[in-house]
Formats: sequence, C-alpha cells, structure tokens
Amino acid sequence: MTTAETASETSSSVGAGTEHETDASRPPAGLAGWFTTEDHKRIGRLYLGTALAFLVVGGVLGAVLGVERINSGLQVLTDDTFGQVYTLHGEVAVLLFLVPFFLGLATYLVPLQVGSPDIAFPRGSATAYWAYLVGGATLLAAYVANGGPGGGSQVGTDLYLLSLALVTVAFCVALVSILTTILTLRAPGMTLARTPLFTWSVLVGGGLTLLASPVLLAQLVELFIHHHFTGDFGGQESYARISWFWAVPQVYLLAVPAAGIAAEIVPVLTGSRLRDHRSGMAVIAALGILGFGAWSPPAAASADFLYVVVGLAAVLPALALVGVLGDTVRRGRFVRKAPLLLALGAVVHLVLGALAGAVQVVPGLQLRGTAWEAAQIHYTLYGAATLAAFAALWYWAPKIWGIDLGEVAGTAAFALTFWGAILLAAPDLVTGLVSEQRLQAGQFDDTGLVTVLNGASAVGGALAVLGVLVVVAELLRRARGRSAAGAAGAAANPWGGHTLEWATTSPPPSGNFAEPVAPVTSATPLAAEDAEDAETADREEVKR
Repeated sequence: MTTAETASETSSSVGAGTEHETDASRPPAGLAGWFTTEDHKRIGRLYLGTALAFLVVGGVLGAVLGVERINSGLQVLTDDTFGQVYTLHGEVAVLLFLVPFFLGLATYLVPLQVGSPDIAFPRGSATAYWAYLVGGATLLAAYVANGGPGGGSQVGTDLYLLSLALVTVAFCVALVSILTTILTLRAPGMTLARTPLFTWSVLVGGGLTLLASPVLLAQLVELFIHHHFTGDFGGQESYARISWFWAVPQVYLLAVPAAGIAAEIVPVLTGSRLRDHRSGMAVIAALGILGFGAWSPPAAASADFLYVVVGLAAVLPALALVGVLGDTVRRGRFVRKAPLLLALGAVVHLVLGALAGAVQVVPGLQLRGTAWEAAQIHYTLYGAATLAAFAALWYWAPKIWGIDLGEVAGTAAFALTFWGAILLAAPDLVTGLVSEQRLQAGQFDDTGLVTVLNGASAVGGALAVLGVLVVVAELLRRARGRSAAGAAGAAANPWGGHTLEWATTSPPPSGNFAEPVAPVTSATPLAAEDAEDAETADREEVKR
C-alpha cells in the first residue's frame, strides 16, 4: 500500500478508530489529562503555548528597554535595574521562548515526519516540559527577588543560577528524546539522507546544542559556587559566561531550525522542489557546525584567530541558503501566502545577521559588547529565527491545532516583524560604530545622533511587539472559533506538503497513523507518489 493510499484511508477511518478506543486507553479528561500526558502532540502544544506566552513577556521587556534608552521623560528604571531588565530580556527571549518553541515544534512534528507512532522516551519528554516551565517561572521570581546579574539579594541570585541550570537540564532531556526518535524510530526506507529538512535541522542543531548545553551548565555551577561561597558574582564578566550561548558564533546554531523551516516551506508553497535535497542538508549542516560556540571562552574570544575565521565563514552557509531557496523559487511560482513571506523574510534576516556578525569579529573595530552586538543578535534571533517560528505556525497550524490561520493576520505579522526587526537593529549598527555605550551596564551616549538612533530603534521594537501581539491574537481567535464550531479539524494536507506529517489527518489521531507507514523511497514521499500516480494516469490515458 502506498503512503498516498494510507493518507486517504486514514482520513476516512480515523474517526471510526477513535470511537472504539477503550476507556483505559483514553487520556484523562480536562486538566488532569494535560498534567499527566505522555502524548508528544500534547507536549508539543504545551511547549508552543508556553513559549509564546514568554515571547509576549520578552517583547514587553524589550519595549521598556527601548523607551529607557531615549530621553523621553518616561524613564522608570535606575541604571542597576536597567541592567537586570536587559539581561532578563535576553534570557526570556532565548531560553524561555526561542529554544523551547523549536523544541515544542520538534516534539510535535519529528515523530510525524519520520513516520513514527510516538516519540522516544515520552515520559522524559513530558518531564522536560514541566522542568522548563518550573525553571522559567523560577527565573522570573528570582529577578523579582532582586537576583540575577547585578542583583542585591544572595538568595535571589542563587535562585537565578539554579533556575537557569534547571532550564538547561530540561533542554538536554528534551533533546535526548527528540534525537533518539530521529535516529532509531524512522519509517522503513527512510535513511538519514531522506529525512525532511526540518527534522535534519533538528538533528544538526539539536545534536550540537546538546553538546554545548553541558558547557553552559558547568559554568552555571561554577558561578553558583563562586557566589554562594565567596560572594563573587555580578557585572558583565559573570553574565558573559552565560550570554555566550546566544552570541557569535553560537547564535547561528540557535538559528539552524529556522533554516530547516524555510527549506520545508519554500518548495511546497512555490510548487517546486529543491534541485538537490542533499545540498539543503549540507547548507544546514555547515550553518550548525560553524555555529557551535562552546569552544569559545568569552574573555579570549575577541582576539582568538578561530573566532574571527568562524565569524567570517558563517556568511557562506547563509548565502548558500539564499542560493538554494532562490533557485527553488525561480523554478516554481511565487505566491503571496503568509508562510512563504515569513519564511523568505527569515532567510533575508539570517543573511543580514551573518553579515553583521562578520563585521563584528574584525578585531580592530572592537564591536563586541556594544550596541552592534545587540543588533546582530536581533537580526539573527528576532529577525530570522522568530520570523521562521511564525512561518512554522502558519504552515503547520492545521496539523497541530486543526485550524487555518488568516492570510491578513499573517501578512500583517510579516510586515510588522520584518520591518520592525530592520528598524530595531539597523540604528544600533550605527550606534555601535560611533558610540561606546554598553547597554547591559546601562551606559548611554546622550549625543544628538545617538539619541535619534535610539529613538528609531525604540520604534522598531514597538513594531516588533505589535507583530507578536498580532500572532498571539490570531492564534487565540482561530482556536476559540474552532472550539465554538465543534472542533471539526482541518484538511489533511491543505498545502500539498511533500513529507509524512501530511499523510495523516489534521490533527493526527492517537498513534499518529491509522496504518503502518509504507516504505519510504524518496526525501519527498508524498510528492514522489503524486508524480507516480500522474504517470500511471498518463499511461492509462494513452492506452485508451
């Protein structure tokens, strides 16, 4: 039986299958079902919902920081408090939103994309989510208790370090579950060379992040020992031992799933295919390898030859991704669909971030720690990775929640996020060249030019927050409308997707697939079978 046949039979038979589930096999109803779930689809939804909630928090913190940087008369933060809010903004944006969002997306989609009925170590996956949630809430509580870098409370700072350690451990446990699924639970015939590019990006980015995370954890333990027993903690030097996790070159590793998302969406929405699937895999692998930054100690990195070489070389995979996807668009047809706009916007920002990173590592310019570095991170993680996260929501929402997100809201989210990130980051590039202000330390240059640039950056931050609110509001509106309509679900394959997650209903049933997945013979099994069906129909027509 072909996968296409499996998909059609699944659509018609899944309702009957679920009607005959025994009471013992059904998860508990209500909140008890969510608290005790081991279903990777529910866990993935929990990750995504929680990460988006933290994104709103991070966006609000960013808007406050933007207002504080200009002489608007609205300043409410002292210099010390500004430093704490600045560090919290970065930690929330990366550790509580971006990484968990991609983990949640992978937890939901990877088993479907590889044709597995479940994720490996489902209890471990569920434990990782709850550890992340507790760690995230504890991190916020630590700052409220005056902890964190520059904080005045010893207990609050201990709590701060422990919360980051808990979040890091949660990431490691979640990654072990996802990576084991990719390596051991693939459908028959699906070699690693045939894995979908999002799954491949999770394998590359997640595998290297799993290697880097223990380094971060070890530094957190060392900082805890120094602070708890010697009182030696605080300032930029201590924070640099944490923030390297989202600085050059590690920042590119965090953006690897964004490249995988774009490589999944662009061929489907343009009605084309990558010229060579392995070329896409090579580009993603190169971006991940060059983005591995655990080897780079913060104090010595600026003068390190390898740091400079890697920072310059990271431009190459970003440009190669533009070439691979640009060729795909050229051979297909461009359509104004929200997922395609968001995915292509993410690629543009990835290139801008890589170019800014290449300039940043030039030793003579001494841009590290200035506003330039903040701009580079915003281009790469907010512009590229967050746009890709929104593209994933619009593309996979039918599969994840059984809802179709609106084109108007998607286009608005693209415009606000794309141009908001441009306006947020571009002025900081200029500020980094003409001023020595250190944002984390609350040091500002009050000269006229820098004040204007800070004001423009604040406007960009406001647009970015509006983009986030549009996305969250659209998700809530569509989910509420679906509940009111009786939760009928969405079409199994509304985009004409090429990979196995589209071979089952939207959302998928328990066990993901109603029947065993047929042997995979291509990197795009559904597209390959469509072509085979078309060729068969042509031959029959010729015979008649």
